[in-house]
Amino acid sequence: MIILKKIFNNKRAIELSVNFMVWLILALVVFGMGLMLFKKFFSEATDIKQNLDDQTKKELMAIMTSSPEQVVIYPTQFTVKKGRGGVFGVGILNTGGSDNFEISSDFDTGGGSGPMCYDSDGSDLGCSAGDINVINSMNRSVELNKREIIDVPVRAMENIKSGKYAVKVIVRHDGSDISTNLVYINVP
Repeated sequence: MIILKKIFNNKRAIELSVNFMVWLILALVVFGMGLMLFKKFFSEATDIKQNLDDQTKKELMAIMTSSPEQVVIYPTQFTVKKGRGGVFGVGILNTGGSDNFEISSDFDTGGGSGPMCYDSDGSDLGCSAGDINVINSMNRSVELNKREIIDVPVRAMENIKSGKYAVKVIVRHDGSDISTNLVYINVP
């Protein structure tokens, strides 16, 4: 009787172990499928972002080929959320001289009165140069009679006030300014 009882108890223990293994395998399969779905979702989001970047470059190239200007900026106005970044493109056509171009950007000084930034009512926000990070200066080489698109990154800080910020973009060639443009960044 004791031997029969031990066999019966072992059978339940084995059954419990088998049930546990089945549930463990099912849980791992569901977890793996969840990871695959998560990866697919984010890779598609990255592909969409890349397509938008390609579309923006195509638009900038179309503007460059139809414009008599040596420097074209696109987009000249876009939105960047707090703590996030964005990119605008500077298209340059080298019509002569050296192949060295310098692109610098900073807050527009507004004629010496400080950075230009406004809220939705048009009132001055009293912003500082640390609210939006832009490149100070970068040098690029553009071959004679060629066009080049240069990405210029912009980042809005976390504690920035909502409003519209003006960034001045200056392009220099052979030491002299050939273009000064404003890019407006909306921060919701």
